[in-house]
Amino acid sequence: MYELPKKLKNLSPYTPVSGEFKARLNANESFIGQDNEWLFSQLKNIDLNRYPDPYAKKTCEAFGEFYSVNPDFVTAGNGSDELISIIVSCFLEKGDKVLCFEPDFSMYFFYPKLYELDINILKKSDDFLIDIDGAIEYCNENKIKCILLSNPCNPTSVGFLGDEIKRLVKSVSALVIVDEAYMEFWDEKESLLLNVDEFENLIVLKTSSKALGLAAIRLGFAVAGKKVTSALKAAKSPYNVNVLTQEIGALVLQNRELNIQNINRIVESKIELKKQIESLNCDFIERIYDSKTNFLSIKVINAEEIYSALLDRETAISKFNDCLRITCGNETENNILVKALQDIIKETKS
Repeated sequence: MYELPKKLKNLSPYTPVSGEFKARLNANESFIGQDNEWLFSQLKNIDLNRYPDPYAKKTCEAFGEFYSVNPDFVTAGNGSDELISIIVSCFLEKGDKVLCFEPDFSMYFFYPKLYELDINILKKSDDFLIDIDGAIEYCNENKIKCILLSNPCNPTSVGFLGDEIKRLVKSVSALVIVDEAYMEFWDEKESLLLNVDEFENLIVLKTSSKALGLAAIRLGFAVAGKKVTSALKAAKSPYNVNVLTQEIGALVLQNRELNIQNINRIVESKIELKKQIESLNCDFIERIYDSKTNFLSIKVINAEEIYSALLDRETAISKFNDCLRITCGNETENNILVKALQDIIKETKS
């Protein structure tokens, strides 16, 4: 009788929050949609009987133009998740040591475990910061082969200065994967995108799901120097990004002015939402972290209870540790959230 390998026996499928909600603020999606009618009108001449470009050249060129990056350093993927999976499975071997920081994006822990790597974890400070000197020392003493981190960080919303991340990259022999999914909401000067050709051990990940509002098409990018990029393109599946995703991604990336406007709207929404929550003067809120993303991380006294109470009010958010993670939404969604929090506050005081 066939038996599943140990690593799969207790593995559960990913189960997102499901149901109908008045405000869906749990997935860090953009609340600004694209012009679907115009986009779909541009797809009429696609030959669906032909395989897509295996290297997504047009899309990578549009990415390079938008971010001022050499497109030869860019690899497109079926979302950043696929790229993380390829890198972790192909650039490392069973038993190699991987370093993650906690808390951070859950997929950094999932894929190394799936591919039977040795996961090492360093806890972040109470401010959700990384001790860079401590991390460098740990990596060199323990022969770490790969480091994964997000900057700015999901789920904490905290950002790390680019010079500090560069210092980490310079000081270790490990492959360093820096996920900059939320950098557009902070400061491009803190990005390492323009430094990839300076380091042979650096990969920067980007996504179209956040700032570009394209979560539905699953399009991510890995940016690295020539040697790593060549290996990554050789290791990935030949036709990993479908033609519709490639075309939509290229079209949206080419509209720079609109993208910048949308990013600014999202940041404004986050700032306003923070003001509204601060004005509640709520006893169970201990701290709102300085967000560099499109969401707020809020330390609360009873995260599980508040999370459940919001779900009961048809408002979906996320939680981690003793914190709530709330995506900024449009004005209506933000108001629904704030009203739900007001109701919860009244209940706790009655």
